[in-house]
Amino acid sequence: MRIGQKVALFAGALLMAGQAIARDRLEPGLQGQTMPSEAGVVLPVPYSKGVTRIGHQAIRERDSNVQLAWAGRCAYVSSTGGPFPIIGVMKGDAALLGTAVIDVRNPRRPRLSKILREPGALSAAEAIHAVEAPGRRVLAVANYFGGPAAAGTSSGHDPHASEPAWLDIYDLSDCANPKLMAEVQWPENSHTVRISPDGMLVYGTNLSPFDGKGGVQVMDISDLAHPRFLGKFGATRPDGSAFEFAPHELSFSADGRRVYAGVNASLGGDLNKGIKTFPPNRVALGPDGGGIYIFDNSDFVDHKPDPKLRLISAMPGGGWHSVMPANIGGVPYLVGGSELGGCPGTWPRFTQIADERRPFIAGEFRLAMNKPENCPSPGAASGGSSGIVPDAGTAALHFNDVDSASDTRLGLFNFMWAGLRIADLRDPAKPTEIGYFKPGDVCTGHVRYIAGSGRKPAQVWLVCNASGFHVLELD
Repeated sequence: MRIGQKVALFAGALLMAGQAIARDRLEPGLQGQTMPSEAGVVLPVPYSKGVTRIGHQAIRERDSNVQLAWAGRCAYVSSTGGPFPIIGVMKGDAALLGTAVIDVRNPRRPRLSKILREPGALSAAEAIHAVEAPGRRVLAVANYFGGPAAAGTSSGHDPHASEPAWLDIYDLSDCANPKLMAEVQWPENSHTVRISPDGMLVYGTNLSPFDGKGGVQVMDISDLAHPRFLGKFGATRPDGSAFEFAPHELSFSADGRRVYAGVNASLGGDLNKGIKTFPPNRVALGPDGGGIYIFDNSDFVDHKPDPKLRLISAMPGGGWHSVMPANIGGVPYLVGGSELGGCPGTWPRFTQIADERRPFIAGEFRLAMNKPENCPSPGAASGGSSGIVPDAGTAALHFNDVDSASDTRLGLFNFMWAGLRIADLRDPAKPTEIGYFKPGDVCTGHVRYIAGSGRKPAQVWLVCNASGFHVLELD
């Protein structure tokens, strides 16, 4: 009997037994390409390769979903504060805004538990993070649009811009029913928030991307009910001098002693050499703009009375939007990228940090639609913004993740309209796409990977702005 006949008989037997078989539905056109008639449309059946969607929660069919956080078997999905066309949010129904709490104990039937609508949770967008640490589970959500901030950042996009920069702290002992423990104000806008690995500190990024001003605001939440503001911190050089910088998002080493920052611009003279950051332009905001800062964060871990973020090194072009630690074959890396941009968009790069004082870019991952020769003519959004704002359908990176920070094999990259792309990173100089999930609308936030065991497949959680929350299994 031929192999094909054996496969067909085996498949038929599985179907008769009532078991589903994963079948790829390949995207038409080039890798990452969106057909003109499908730009911004939620597809009745998503395109996929190498994954099967096993669970879905539409979150009351709102189109304002942005970022994903998680703890235990629960997911938390932030929203915009209304319409936000840059990332495909056209309606932004006010009645549905807030941080959605999703119970994923049954991944095949994720259940919407509630929508948090406290001031910090109402329009958190990118300013949300959760951590599981010994003795505590914590969720932090902040008003992405509130508080004093530089022109051109999140402060100028929303009717809530004149409101305070609220930060809400929740206890997640019962992850499906977050308990509000505190509500405080940042002195200035925090574009993103990240909780330290031990769950004791919240770091908020304050940025002015076009002149390099800003820094990191830190809130002590060791007492969840009584947060204490520690200050706003610049980058401190080895000689003790300090300067302002404009960080977009931070990540941490497992012990919290290293902070990895995606940085738009700075006053340190070590980024954007030969690149003007003002007026806003495609080059400064593209893959070659900004970069990565590596900090020694030990002062904060050791609770020193006058803590400093001590700059170890910078990697220009390493990715100013989001940067995540990885370990590939025993070698430490940072996976980072910029965001948005008209075609050819943006994409992740892999910075090797075995010698953290001398980092270097060891590879990158592009789709076919990230090559200039495959770009269509600029549309209204891209053409009218000199390539800064993507047209609907553009394959542009937003946030990026890996399957494991300590034993990295896969990259998990949300390419907006091109959906989630999954790449084999075991050779970072030659990454290979092994799967994708493309629902048609914009997929933006962080992605959760849950390792499989035995016959149980690995699981992936992600969120897209109009189609909602998805649970995938890797085939």
